[in-house]
Amino acid sequence: MRKSLALGTVLFCLAAGFFAVGCDQVQSLLPAGLKSSAAPASAPAAGETGTGAAQGTVLAKVNSDVITVESFVEKIDALKTLSPEVKIDTLDAKKAYLNDLITQELVYQEAKARGIDKKKDVKDALEEFRKGVMARQLILDETKGIAVEPAEIENFYNQYKNEFASAPQIRAVEIVVPSEATAKEILIGLLQGGDFAAIARERSTSPSAAQGGDLGFVDPTTKFDKFNEVISTLEVGQVSQIFRGPDNNFYIARVEEKKGGEVPPLTEVYDQIKTGLLQQKQAQRLQELTDKLRREAKIEIKEELL
Repeated sequence: MRKSLALGTVLFCLAAGFFAVGCDQVQSLLPAGLKSSAAPASAPAAGETGTGAAQGTVLAKVNSDVITVESFVEKIDALKTLSPEVKIDTLDAKKAYLNDLITQELVYQEAKARGIDKKKDVKDALEEFRKGVMARQLILDETKGIAVEPAEIENFYNQYKNEFASAPQIRAVEIVVPSEATAKEILIGLLQGGDFAAIARERSTSPSAAQGGDLGFVDPTTKFDKFNEVISTLEVGQVSQIFRGPDNNFYIARVEEKKGGEVPPLTEVYDQIKTGLLQQKQAQRLQELTDKLRREAKIEIKEELL
């Protein structure tokens, strides 16, 4: 189940990867974009709203350019979308923000006056930004309206709910001895009611002997595979058969306590499943789009130049 959702995320990132926005950014932007008609990638610079004749009510003039009331409100709304914690709702805050926009406009005008916009690296960066904005908007348009129905979420949960179970934790005790004959003798004593902890302290060669063989809740990475396999099959209080470790010693284990491993109710993982399925659907839609574009395009690659 998790592998399935992860694949959808990977495809989604790959499909979105042709413009310069990271996968995490895409995932965070898309849901918001689907809820609104046009969530801007960033608040536009004052100089980006146009020069010359004002398209709206003039709020401020900065040399030959203007900042309109309409563009000012749009910028504030854009900031709210990107950073809800930013508050520009008082007169002082609005004055401060307007002052920042004026400073930004002045810097922009000076840069343009110096011909910085003609430099190749700047022109290239602006072109890449333009492509990114257009590609992002295409993805928002293409995936707009995609939804996940409650029945889909329930079906997915019913099919894969065991994958959501937390990893079980097992508290175990052990006795480790160097010979199989000794291990058999000890096992017979345990099955006849012998005290596991006392025997472990007296006869086990493991460092855990000092604690009566108590390993606490076993970290699977600290024990070998056979040990983990054996204790996973035991019920609480059950003593294992003798098994050999990679160190050629002979082991006897008993499970003292088990916890975890429960499957969470649907309500706890509902949003997680919904997000994963939505990303899968978005990835599929984008994959279909890019496949179609590739089929219809004339693409020539000279691999010898790579």
